[in-house]
Amino acid sequence: MNNVLERLARASFGARHVTSRERGASMVEYSILVAVIAGVVFAAATFMGGQISTLMDGVNLHT
Repeated sequence: MNNVLERLARASFGARHVTSRERGASMVEYSILVAVIAGVVFAAATFMGGQISTLMDGVNLHT
């Protein structure tokens, strides 16, 4: 009986260990995704900065 409980305890610990590892991997993947999106937004703003500035200069804020 003790042997069965010991096996269950080991299996449970192993399953939790894998789950926490997967959570860590997911967090890293989302961090990389956020960094890539931020890089794309920054590159687009840098590349199109002059056009955006010209567009905003043409907008009349006083109606």
